[in-house]
Amino acid sequence: MKWKFIAIGLAMGSLSFAQGVDNTCVATTTKGTNCKVVVKVGNLCHHHGGKKSTTITIASAQCSGTSKSTNQQCKLKTKHESGRCHHHRN
Repeated sequence: MKWKFIAIGLAMGSLSFAQGVDNTCVATTTKGTNCKVVVKVGNLCHHHGGKKSTTITIASAQCSGTSKSTNQQCKLKTKHESGRCHHHRN
């Protein structure tokens, strides 16, 4: 009975290592070596023409706020939909 538990424990231990296998990119780098970036979807990483992130990026623009002391336009960049940086938002 004791040997059954040992055999089952060894089998379960070896299976737990095999579950965490991730794919790596199949492309080669400019130096001629294999790419080592882990890929979750597809065969190529984002560097070699695979799927890029699906998040929407908003271009940054200059803040539309004005300085109270000098009455000049703010020079900071912002991605907020209001067009104002964190200093000039309410």
